[in-house]
Amino acid sequence: MSIRHNNFDELGAKVQRAQQALQQIRGVGVVNGIRVTVDAENRLLSITVHDEATILAAYQAAILDKQPRFDDAMRELRADPSFEATSTFVEANKARRETENVQQQRNFEEDDDQYFADRNRQGWLDR
Repeated sequence: MSIRHNNFDELGAKVQRAQQALQQIRGVGVVNGIRVTVDAENRLLSITVHDEATILAAYQAAILDKQPRFDDAMRELRADPSFEATSTFVEANKARRETENVQQQRNFEEDDDQYFADRNRQGWLDR
């Protein structure tokens, strides 16, 4: 087995351990007697209250509550140089894709604007 293959196996094991730990994380926030529970991805799991502002405050408290456990579960994985390199690559590509999406949306809007400008010049019912 090559060293490179072994490094990927080791990184894969770290990813699996982090995923398992992350799946178990729950954040609980209690504000003014209202209890809110969120999962690792900040999805609302349970809530009991009638006041909307209190619900949102408890939701934020639950997110803050689970964050240290999230950071702890990810610590080993984030410390791995292979993960860091991959993460940097993914973030760079994410920014590029977002820029391309914005440009594509602008192109669509410009095409729409041109279409309607042409139709206005020609008359909507003229062919």
